[in-house]
This record gives sequence, C-alpha cells and structure tokens, in this order.
Amino acid sequence: MNRIEKTLIKKDLNEITSSKQVILPMAIVPIVLTVLIPLALIIGVHYIGDISDVLKGIGPLLKKLPSEYKAYSPAQFVIKITMNYMFPSYFLIIPIMCSGVMGASSLVGEKEHKTMETLLYTPISMEQLLRAKILGVFIPSYIITLLSFIAFGIVMNIGGFIYFGGIIFPDIKWLIIILWISPAINFLSLTLTVMVSAKSKTFQEAQQVSGILVLPVVLLLVGQMTGVIMLNNIIMIAAGGVLLIIDYILIKRISSKFIPERLI
Repeated sequence: MNRIEKTLIKKDLNEITSSKQVILPMAIVPIVLTVLIPLALIIGVHYIGDISDVLKGIGPLLKKLPSEYKAYSPAQFVIKITMNYMFPSYFLIIPIMCSGVMGASSLVGEKEHKTMETLLYTPISMEQLLRAKILGVFIPSYIITLLSFIAFGIVMNIGGFIYFGGIIFPDIKWLIIILWISPAINFLSLTLTVMVSAKSKTFQEAQQVSGILVLPVVLLLVGQMTGVIMLNNIIMIAAGGVLLIIDYILIKRISSKFIPERLI
C-alpha cells in the first residue's frame, strides 16, 4: 500500500466520522440489536413460566438440539436458544448495514461533492483506488462489528452469571462467526455496494444493495429457528472460505472494468 492509498483511506475515515447521515444508523442499529434486545431478553426471561407456546413454534429445531438443552430451566433454555440460533444473524446484518451505508457514502459522496474528477487526476491506478475505497470502509465497519460483539458478550455474560452461574459467551462457533464469516460478508457487501455506487447518482440508490443482502440473512435466521438449516463449525468455515473466494473474484472483476469516465 503506497502513500496515496493511505492518504485516501484517511480522508474517507475522516468524512465517515464527520457525517451524521452515516454515523447515526451505524450507532443506533448495533446498539438496538446487540445491547437493547439482549438486555430485554435477560430481563424478560426472569418472568417466563410455561414455555410450551414458544416450543410449538420451533418444534423441528428441538429434535436437533444437543442433549444438554433438556436439562435447562425455561430461562436458561430461552437464553441459550436465542444466543446460539437467533443472535448470530445479527453479526451478519451489522457489517452488511455498515458497509452499505459507508460504501455508498464513499463513492457516491465523491460524485455529489464533485471531487471524483480531481481524485482521478492523482497518480493512482483504478485498482489502487478501488482497494483504498474498500479498505477505507472495511476498517470502520469491522471495528463497529467487533465493538458490537464485545457489547453483546458483556450483556450475555451478565445473563450467564445470573442464570447459569458463570460465563456462557463466546464459544468456538461465535469466534468463527466474528473472525471469519463476518469479515467475509463485510467484504462481499462492500464490493457489491462499490459496483452499484459506480453507476449510482445518489446515496440512497447506492445503499439499496445492503437491503438485498439482508434478505438471505433473514432466510438463514428463519431456517435456523425452524430447524431447517443447522450450521456446524465445519460448514461455517467452508462458507466463509467460499465467500472470501467470491470477494476476491468480484474485486478483480470490478477493478478490471472500472472506467474513469463512468465514475464522474
């Protein structure tokens, strides 16, 4: 990475952190998903009595759960089932949302502020420009995901001490999600956002790709909660590897087809 790329990344970071249009959704959504909802769960399970109504909706999943779940109290059962089968999808939604918002702001923002033409006159290749733009968004997006992970872990372990008498988070599955799958989905969302941004004229138009990517995550969540899809560690590692290969192919394809005139 040369000096110009580093300067461009620093410039994008400064613009991202100074834009309320970008900062607000990146702050509010992760707080709601990883702090407020888990906190409401930790408080709410204290008042759970009969969970038969809850179990009716996840009947197929119950048959595939590890035997340890049978020994849990109602409160312990709800915490474990949501922690392991509902909340993981949040850590795919957060990087998609962050990279979508920031990625759209990065390229379309250059067009809206009439700075793209000046940028293209700098001694930087299209591949270097693309790399700098992607890294300039990936870094803060992944930092937000990591901070959300830490905040979520604190809340869940508070519940762990209350209902289990010890730490319950994270396990190997969660580490694979945050260190392997989440960065891969982050790059995928960001790369697709850059593709759309190159042809978009407005921030909102470029941001639409993140909404499309959230749909498969929602389907994955439904599949997990209904027992249709059961992801083990090997499947998740393989899925992360496939995503990274797709990321690499897309980045190479985009950089070879980026034409300066189309970005202005």
